[in-house]
Amino acid sequence: MIRKVAATAGLAFALTSGVAAYKSARNDARATRDYPPIGQFISIDGTKVHYVIEGDGPPLVLIHGAGGNLRDFTFQLTGKLAKTHTVIAFDRPGHGYTQTLNDQGESLQEQAALLKAATDALGYPDAIIGGYSYGGAVALRWALDYPNATKGVLLMNAVSNPWVVPPSKLYALAAAPVTGAVLGTALSAFAPKSLVEDTLTSIFAPKPAPDGYLDYIGAPLTLRKVTLRANGRQVNGLLPFVEEQSLRYGTLTMPVEIIHGAEDKSIPPTIHADVLAKQLQNVTYTKVAGVGHSVHHYAHDEILAAVGRLTR
Repeated sequence: MIRKVAATAGLAFALTSGVAAYKSARNDARATRDYPPIGQFISIDGTKVHYVIEGDGPPLVLIHGAGGNLRDFTFQLTGKLAKTHTVIAFDRPGHGYTQTLNDQGESLQEQAALLKAATDALGYPDAIIGGYSYGGAVALRWALDYPNATKGVLLMNAVSNPWVVPPSKLYALAAAPVTGAVLGTALSAFAPKSLVEDTLTSIFAPKPAPDGYLDYIGAPLTLRKVTLRANGRQVNGLLPFVEEQSLRYGTLTMPVEIIHGAEDKSIPPTIHADVLAKQLQNVTYTKVAGVGHSVHHYAHDEILAAVGRLTR
């Protein structure tokens, strides 16, 4: 009897796993088909990096947040910035169409080094570096590691300082070898559209998501196995890197512009921007009332003004 139950359970698991694997592969392929690369590629030491470059003028690099891709910037912001600057937006490792560097979770140093090398190879050795959310932590690492090549730093709702409340346990599960594979396949196969919509609601609150954003951003790209797992590893391992580099912010001398939504619940300004503004030597801090974690969509005037100050 026990053997029969075990055999039945094993068969059911195998069938379920097979269905999940099939749907996951199908959905990943559909995401790639429906949201193909919109930029170009450059190879850095064998790693394929996806980027979009627009405009003409002083170079400005943009680095997106956790689980996102460069479409988050090209939806509206890059077009406005490109009127005065050469804007280079990258997909971070494991996101969009940039390949992963390793299966351990790329450090802030590794990500900054990869994107700096790509920027150099494109012919822009000196640039203003902009980062949103997780990308802000990468931008800060870039400035710390390459201060003489960083003309200024633009931080938008940036992760900058250590926190106490841990991120969702899903990140830890996604980061682990066994549970990561299972969770990545399951989410890729079965995640409902409502999950994406609820996530966007929390990110943009108290504002709504801009019209057309959900269709443009390519949420299915985020739900691919490779991105779910890369993002899980990166977010799960982020805190020690932030703890280490936060002790060095006082050494930065280039101008830094901080723009942060006052209502941000994901990256609270009381933990990040408010603290960072006191750690830096040469900083302008703009806290935007009535805006949450979506400051790069609802504070374009403030961002354009900040970039203007950095370019002087």
